[in-house]
Amino acid sequence: MTCSSVPKVAILFFLVFEHSERAQVNVLTGNYDNYRTNANPHETILNFSTVNALTFGKLFTLPVDGVTYAQLSVSDLAIPGQGTHNVLVVATMHNSLYAFDADTSGPSLWQANFGPSVPTADYAFRDILPEVGILSTPVIDLASGTVYAVADVKQNGSYSYQLHALDLATGADKPGSPVEIQTAIVAAVRFDPFQHLQRPGLLLSNGVVYAAFGSHADSIPFHGWLFAYDAATLQNKAVFNTATTGLGSGIWQAGRGVRS
Repeated sequence: MTCSSVPKVAILFFLVFEHSERAQVNVLTGNYDNYRTNANPHETILNFSTVNALTFGKLFTLPVDGVTYAQLSVSDLAIPGQGTHNVLVVATMHNSLYAFDADTSGPSLWQANFGPSVPTADYAFRDILPEVGILSTPVIDLASGTVYAVADVKQNGSYSYQLHALDLATGADKPGSPVEIQTAIVAAVRFDPFQHLQRPGLLLSNGVVYAAFGSHADSIPFHGWLFAYDAATLQNKAVFNTATTGLGSGIWQAGRGVRS
């Protein structure tokens, strides 16, 4: 996906026909569910009579600090000191996560930044511009009130991926967060964060958060990697390499999350 023409102020669309009749369906993971169906079986409003040029269109825009690939939504979320809101969670390639009221064009309810993103100029490819930050779709656990996100960070000349567990209501890191997705060695193959792209959406299943990796534009050497972390403690539980006897076999998914 080419993003060279996308400005740093992302235009977000809310395509509904009346605020008072909006169906409140939580979107907590990429592609709606862990089967990645892209289906909302609870939709009751959108049909041929309501989706037309007179009643269906953009309501407002919300400013953010970078290109956006990922959005999630939660209904009736209590925000300390700010009441209850239908919330839109937006991730940016500038390594920021925002929570907005989904029904108004006001300022963000909270914002968190996870450190310097990786400039595209560090790589030999130009399909992602101008930086790489939070590229995958985060995942939300309503039961614990947590949103998980992975940021691609460059600090002091070093590259790393950081898994964050944030309080969904405040945007604050929870105890033990963040953790670095550590350099791992599986069958003598080393995971190098500089060579790999965390594109697939995160998966939360049975109390475990999964993050998958492919390549940066097939730049050799690369492999497919899958990391598993305990959702409560962020302790690493498992690491899987798809090509321990060769190269390639990256987990790309075109951004779709791995399935449970």
